[in-house]
Formats: sequence, C-alpha cells, structure tokens
Amino acid sequence: MKPLLSLWNVEKRFGTVRAVNGVSLDIRENEFFALLGASGSGKTTLLRMLAGFETPTSGAILLDGKDISHTPPNLRPLNLMFQSYALFPHMTVAQNIAYGLEMERLPKAEIRDRVAEMLATIQLAPLAARKPDQLSGGQRQRVALARALVKRPRLLLLDEPLGALDKKLRGEMQLELKRIQHDFGITFIIVTHDQEEALVMADRIAILQNGALLQCAPPREVYEYPASRFAAEFIGVMNIIPVHHDGQSLRAGDGSVIHAERPEGLGPQAVAAIRPERLRLDAQLHENHLSGRITAMAYHGLDLQIHVDTPISARPLMCRLTADQAEARPLSIGDTVTLGWDARDTRVFPA
Repeated sequence: MKPLLSLWNVEKRFGTVRAVNGVSLDIRENEFFALLGASGSGKTTLLRMLAGFETPTSGAILLDGKDISHTPPNLRPLNLMFQSYALFPHMTVAQNIAYGLEMERLPKAEIRDRVAEMLATIQLAPLAARKPDQLSGGQRQRVALARALVKRPRLLLLDEPLGALDKKLRGEMQLELKRIQHDFGITFIIVTHDQEEALVMADRIAILQNGALLQCAPPREVYEYPASRFAAEFIGVMNIIPVHHDGQSLRAGDGSVIHAERPEGLGPQAVAAIRPERLRLDAQLHENHLSGRITAMAYHGLDLQIHVDTPISARPLMCRLTADQAEARPLSIGDTVTLGWDARDTRVFPA
C-alpha cells in the first residue's frame, strides 16, 4: 500500500545542534501514529516540519508522493492541534468550530451543517452556545479537536493534546480520540512523551532518541520486543540484570545462568531484561529461577508490586502480581520468595 506521508532521511540542524538526525518513515492512510520520546528527542521539531513551521536542513517530506518540504503551512492539507487548545474566549463552542470554515468563505448552510455534524461527533451539541470558560478541560479539548477536524484535513497533527488534563480524564480522552479518529478515517499523528498514551491510542509507535529513530512498530511489538535497551526501559518498566556472555551462556554476577532464547551476536558484557509481569512465584515451571527477600510492596488496586532483593542484581527485581494472585498468596516485607520466568521472556542487549 502506498503511504500517505513519507519522510526520506529528514535532518534538521540549529547551528551545530542536530535536532532531527536522518529520520525515514512511512505513515499510512487512516493510521493513528505516535511520535514518542523524552524531552529533546526531536519529536516536536519533527512535528513542526510536518506542519510547515520548520524547513528540513536536508531530506524530503512527501505527501501523496509530492514533496511538501518547502510548502507554506497554509497550503498543506493538514491541521495542527496545540496542547493549549487556543480557543477564542469570546466565541461560543459553535463559533469556535465554525471559525476556520468562515475564513474560507464557505456557504453559510454548509458551515451550519458541518458544525452540527462535529457537535454530534464530539457529543457537545447541548453546549453549542457556551463559552470556553464554561466548559471542563475535557470539553475544551473536544472543541479544539472539532475545530481542527471540521476542515476535513488529510492529516491531523496533535502536539501533546492531553498534557493539560488530569490522569482520569486523560484516560477517558485517549479512548475518545481513538473513537473519533476511527469514525472520521483521518490520519492522526500525535507527539507525546507518555508511553501509556502511545500504547493505548497508536496503531504504530516511532521511538525517538537524540533526534534519531530507534524503533517503529505496533504497540505490542514495541513493548514485548524492544529493539534496544533504551527502548526497553523507556516503554513501561524493565528489570535490568548485568550479565557476562561467555560464548555459550549468559551468567549473572553470582555465576548463575540466565536462560534466553536468542543471546547470539553479543560481546562479553551484556544486560538481560525482564518485564515485572513475566516474573512468577511458581518457579518450578520455568527455565529461570532464583530466590530473594521482599524489601518493599506497593498496592495499586489492579495489581501488587513487590520488590525482591536477589544475588544477581544490585537493584531489587520488581515483580507484578495480579489482585487474584496476591489474594491467593498473602505476602509481607521480609518474606523469602522464589521467582521464575521463561527463557522466551528474557530480552538481551549489549551493555
């Protein structure tokens, strides 16, 4: 399938600083795509180049096969939704949504119909006459989204759109954004530093570090099969165990063998990585097993996190138990437990 948007070895320099370093990507029609990275990773600079507010130092940005690298923002068939929402305080909800269409001098009947369609989509038709200061944070976010979508862009760019919302509302709006994107069939490209947000909403995630693309894959692949140690630790939580590769096996600092499926291609020093939810208390069923002492516990409602001090790592290993598992086996700080995990759940990276 021909991509809607292609980036060909895009680079952006600010003096001697290389903010984006040779990024190549294909983004498909009707895809929810996430640019994920920490502060300074280049994700916002990349978004600004897509919007036309920055010009690539080298490389090309193609939309439908046409190079738009030097096309002004107002001539690109896309829209940008800012984190601040930037609603006009003196206008009603309906007037805010209609503003872009009025600037294009569309017929009043068409504007009225399209605004009504958007109000129904964002489920705010009863609040059409309210001003922004009469709305909640989530409602203002939906109005800003409607204003961006009402012009029917090929692409919608979202710059940290949920950053101003509290945790509960952010979770609700993640699903709402996903629903609206699916209903409209418009390609969404979201910039975020929130790993959970990217995992929940995106069809594919591109992880950026220091302006370079580390990995681009669907959420499950990024989480279960990270391409690097940075990606492994940046997405979710990872237990990291220093190991020595002697050419045949991986050994932890205490000499015990760590079983993994594909440890080939490594130098002598490496790290083994295991997700907390892959650790089990039924060690006899798994290739890897070790004993340790519980040093801390954290109850999160849906799960119980226990920290276990072991001889294979200077840092305690984190194990995540479901609520049912925690109820079936009551635990206390100071208890000795035996942990186990499968070789297929061990990820190995160069040190």
